[in-house]
Amino acid sequence: MSNYKYVNTRMGTENDMRFSNGNVLPITAVPYGMASFTLQTKKNGAWFYSPYSKSFEGIILTHQQSPWLKDYGELIICGQNGSLETEEDKRWSYFDNRKCILEPALMRAYINRDRYTFALAPTNSGAVISFEFLQESGNRINFIWHKRTDFDIDKASGLLIGATVIRSISSTRGDIDTKEYFAASVDVPFQLERKENAISLKLEGKSAVIRLATSFISAEQAILNLKRELNGKSIEDVYGEAREEWEKHLSSIEIEDDDEEKKKTFYSCLYRFFLWPRRFYEINETGEAVHTNTHTGDVTAGVYYVGNEFWDTFRTVYPLLSLLNTEKYAEIAEGYYNCYKDCGWLPKLLGPHNVSCMPGMLVEATLSDAIVKNIVDGELAEKIFEAMLKDGECVADTKIFGRRALAEYRKYGYIPYTAAKESVNETLDSCYGDYCIAQAARKLGKMEIAERYYRYAKNYENLFDPEVGFMRAKDETGAFREEAFDSFAWGRDYTEGSAWQNSFAVYHDIKGLDKLYGGGLERKIDELVSAPAYYSVAGYEREIHEMSEMAAADIGQCAISNQPSFHIPYIYSELGNIEKTAALVERLSQKFNATAEGYPGDEDNGSMSAWYVLSCLGFYQMCPSRPEFTMSLPLFDKITVRLANGKQLKIVKKELNPARMKNTVAYTDIMNGGSLKDIVEA
Repeated sequence: MSNYKYVNTRMGTENDMRFSNGNVLPITAVPYGMASFTLQTKKNGAWFYSPYSKSFEGIILTHQQSPWLKDYGELIICGQNGSLETEEDKRWSYFDNRKCILEPALMRAYINRDRYTFALAPTNSGAVISFEFLQESGNRINFIWHKRTDFDIDKASGLLIGATVIRSISSTRGDIDTKEYFAASVDVPFQLERKENAISLKLEGKSAVIRLATSFISAEQAILNLKRELNGKSIEDVYGEAREEWEKHLSSIEIEDDDEEKKKTFYSCLYRFFLWPRRFYEINETGEAVHTNTHTGDVTAGVYYVGNEFWDTFRTVYPLLSLLNTEKYAEIAEGYYNCYKDCGWLPKLLGPHNVSCMPGMLVEATLSDAIVKNIVDGELAEKIFEAMLKDGECVADTKIFGRRALAEYRKYGYIPYTAAKESVNETLDSCYGDYCIAQAARKLGKMEIAERYYRYAKNYENLFDPEVGFMRAKDETGAFREEAFDSFAWGRDYTEGSAWQNSFAVYHDIKGLDKLYGGGLERKIDELVSAPAYYSVAGYEREIHEMSEMAAADIGQCAISNQPSFHIPYIYSELGNIEKTAALVERLSQKFNATAEGYPGDEDNGSMSAWYVLSCLGFYQMCPSRPEFTMSLPLFDKITVRLANGKQLKIVKKELNPARMKNTVAYTDIMNGGSLKDIVEA
C-alpha cells in the first residue's frame, strides 16, 4: 500500500507575518536531507511562497527552517527565453499553481511566458533538474543569488563550480563566514553569460538536464557528492530512489479507516516530521563523516544535524522518533554532542549555528530521553551526560551559550525578573532541565548527582502564587511583581503566551502541581478550556501572530496553536481522567487538515506534525526523560506502528475502554509490540 499518495506538501503553506497556518514551505527533499527545494512565488523575503500565487520567480534551494530565522545557502534556478533578466520584477511569469506538481520526491511546472516545463527530483545534497523548452532558440537556464556568490567553470571536469556565503555567524571567535559550495553538470553545450547577481547558461537547443550537488565542506566535496549521488542517473532514476525512500518512511505507520481526508492530514504531518532535523555532515573521500564547525569555520570529524529548535521539538519530535527510528535518534544525539565538542556547549537552536532566542536548554530533555531509553549508552552516554551537567553547573561567559541566569537560579531557587526576561519560563524550564539531568544521572548510576538535581527540580514551587492560582515572577527578595496581576497579559514574564499557557509547564511533576492547587488542577484545566480566547498584548506592546492564532482556534486559553499548550490536554489523563483527555484531543485535532491553511499555528521543525501523529496513535509523552507515555484514545479505527526494533504495535480503537485502561504506559511495553489493548489494560 502506498501512503505517499496521501501527502500534500502544501499543507500549512499559506502564511504571512501576521498569521500562521504552519509557516512552512512545500519541500521537495529526501527524509532528513541536507538540501531542500521549493518554489519562490513572491518577492524575496521570509514569506516567499504562497500556494495561491500565480507568479513564478524560480526554483529555490532553501534551508529555511522558519521565516523567523533567515535562510542560508539559498540559490534560485529558473529557465528563460530571450534576453537575460534577473530582477524579480522583470523575470517573473504567470504559471498555473493548481497544476504544478509539488510532491516530496518531485516538482514539475509549466512556465507560460518563457514556454518551458521543468522537473526536479532530489538527492541528499542536491537534485537533477530537467528543462524542456518549446522554442527552438534563445533558451537559458539561470542561477540567481541574493548574497555574494562566485561561479566558474572547472576546466578539468567541465563542471560549473560555485559558492555562496552564508550570513556571518556570531561565535566565540568573532564573525565566521560559512560557505555552501555547488557543483553542477550540464548535459548539453552552452555559452556562459554573467551578471552581478547571476550566471546564465545560453543553450544551443530546446532541452537540458542539470545535475546539482552541494557541500558545506568544499568545492571538491561538492564534486564528490555529485559523483556519488547523480553520476549517470536520469531524473526518472532519482525520482524513483527518492520516492522509494519516502514510501519506506511513510509506511512506518499504517492506517485503516474510511476517512480519506483524515488520512491525508495524517500522512502530510508524517512527511513533515521526517524532514527534520537536516543532515549537516558529509562523507569525505576516505569514508569519514565530517562537518563544518560553524563556530570556527574548520572542517571537523563527526556527524552533525541542524534545523532544530529544541524549545519546540523536545516535546514531540524525539518521543515519536524514539518509537520509529532509534538508530537515527542515536546518530542525531551524537551530532548534538559533536556541537558540544566544537564549541564547548550544547546547542539551544541550530540553524546552522547555535542561536540563543528561546528560554531553557531543552536539549537536556532530548539527550536525557535518549539515555533513559537506552538509545544511547556506554561511552557516548557518559560524554553526553558530562555535557548536560555543564549546563546545570557552569555559567557561560557569553549569552550565546548555556542557561540564562544560572547563578541567580541556583542562589534563589528561581530566576528573578530583574535577572532575565520571561523569567517564569526560564525558571520552569530550568526546573525541568534539572529533572532531566537527574534522570540521566540515575540511569548512569550517579546517585548523589541525581538526588541533588531531583531537589532542584522542585523549585517550580517557588513561583506558585496560591492567591491567583498561577506561576508568577518574583524579585530577589521573593516578592511577586507589585503591579496588578492580569492572567491574560502576554509577554514580559512569559514566553509567547500568558500565565494561562505557561503556568502548567511542570511536565515532570503534574501530581506535585496538583497538590499546589489543593487537588484542584483538573478544575483549573476545565477553567482554562472554557475561558474566553482573550489576550492582552501587555509586554509585547503589539499583537503577535500567536495571539491571533489562539483566538482563531477558539478553544479557550488552550492554545494548540503553539507548543507550550501541547501537553495541556494530557494533564487530565495524568490525573486519571483519560476520557477528558481524549475528548479534548479529538476537539483539537479538528484544527488540522491537509490544506494550505492546515495547521493551527507555527509547525516548527516537525513539532506540531508529531503532536498530531502521536495524538492519532492515542498517547503522548508528557515528560521526555521519563520513559512512559500518557494515554488518550486513538483517532483512527485501526493503526499498525512498525517500531524501530522490527516489532509491530497494533492499535484498534473499538477495543480500548478508558474504564479499563492505565493512564500511562511504559516505553519498553510499547516497544515490545503486540496489541495496545493488552498493554494498557489495568
